[in-house]
Amino acid sequence: MTSTKRLALCGVFAGLSLAVMWMISFIPTMDYALPAAAGMLTVFLVIEMSRRWAFGVFLVAALLSFLLLPSKTVPMLYASFFGYYPILKALLEEKLPRPLEWLCKQLAFNAAMAGTYWLGTKLFGLEFDDFGEEFGKYAPWILLGLGNGAFLLYDRIILNALVTIYLRRWQKRFARLLK
Repeated sequence: MTSTKRLALCGVFAGLSLAVMWMISFIPTMDYALPAAAGMLTVFLVIEMSRRWAFGVFLVAALLSFLLLPSKTVPMLYASFFGYYPILKALLEEKLPRPLEWLCKQLAFNAAMAGTYWLGTKLFGLEFDDFGEEFGKYAPWILLGLGNGAFLLYDRIILNALVTIYLRRWQKRFARLLK
């Protein structure tokens, strides 16, 4: 594939990622699902092109989402974890043995969520006291535990299923377009 076609395809995927995240304007309860769905688009670029091209799409989509989206939660979650995670996942699965790979994935997720929490509370004024005095003080830990469960599902079921479906059913169909 020529570099012109690669660049055009990356532009399409950056636009699709932004469009997925833009849906927060219409479906405001999807703060976590939309950045995760937008991040899944980079899986195709990792498979068909390279991690470097996918990382470029991640950077463009993250920057544009911060500039254009009304909600800053979605771009923050996309930039802090979901946008680059499929790229990191491919790298870790290629280079590390399984137990170390899982440890690194969990560390990356928890570090990203802790950083996002810190940014959300310090820069954007998010307060967990809004959940009530008793629940509010435990809210970050409860949400982190639930987030780890959701992360395991995201990694194992969604991303692995997406890769399997793409490789088995769609890759041959898209091969003609990607030449």
